[in-house]
Amino acid sequence: MSTFIPISAAIDLPPVSVLAVGALIYTADGQYLMQLRDNLPTVMMRGYWALFGGMVEPGEDPVRAVIRELREELGLSLVEAPRPFSQVLYDLRFAGRKLHRKILSEVPISLDMIPRLTLHEGQDMSLFKLDDLLAQEQVTPWDLYGVLLHSRRASVARALTPQP
Repeated sequence: MSTFIPISAAIDLPPVSVLAVGALIYTADGQYLMQLRDNLPTVMMRGYWALFGGMVEPGEDPVRAVIRELREELGLSLVEAPRPFSQVLYDLRFAGRKLHRKILSEVPISLDMIPRLTLHEGQDMSLFKLDDLLAQEQVTPWDLYGVLLHSRRASVARALTPQP
């Protein structure tokens, strides 16, 4: 005989400790601009490809955080506010970290704008098609999920729409 365990008792879900933002910077042909994180001992996920973005400062609006991070990391001044897209909740307690929430925003960019960007944080930046990004060994999993969801957003939306 099995014992029923309520979900609330089976999952210890602490409050979110880390609030961050990520920019899904994408081109019309379906490429995503990614940052190769610095390879410094003080950097989490060092040497991994990740979305541009970072921590939301206390009292800061997430949209303003994306704008600030892109200005700081790329020297990019957005003409239009980034569009909220989705969010990811990931629990890193298995690695001695905390519960994280990352708010993802869409930032469309033209290919001719890329050479005008100046990398201020990270080792490198590069454009990736989804398949090329999936082939990379070191990509932050939560950002990879964001790119995957964004790149397949039309088919996901269709699949979620009930058929008559």
